[in-house]
Amino acid sequence: MLKALQLILSIITVGLALYIMLTHSYQFLSFLNILLGFTMLVLGAIEWQKRKKTSAWLLFLVALFSWFVGIYRMTIKKRLAYAKRFLMCFQLCF
Repeated sequence: MLKALQLILSIITVGLALYIMLTHSYQFLSFLNILLGFTMLVLGAIEWQKRKKTSAWLLFLVALFSWFVGIYRMTIKKRLAYAKRFLMCFQLCF
């Protein structure tokens, strides 16, 4: 079950990465980070079942970091858009 999920997530992740590289549409990078986090989580669960706790914990930490980067990247775009609009309004007023 986990091996099949790993294969599916890996294929989707590589496909999305190739799409981003070929089309230069970097708006999907945050989704790629989140998807990569899910892939690392599944890999960590597989390692946990094999009783390789050290590598499992490392993969869990990599998954958390990847999710943090993906979510932070999504929210920072919104903050930058609001700041840009504010500065444009500020420049128009003065």
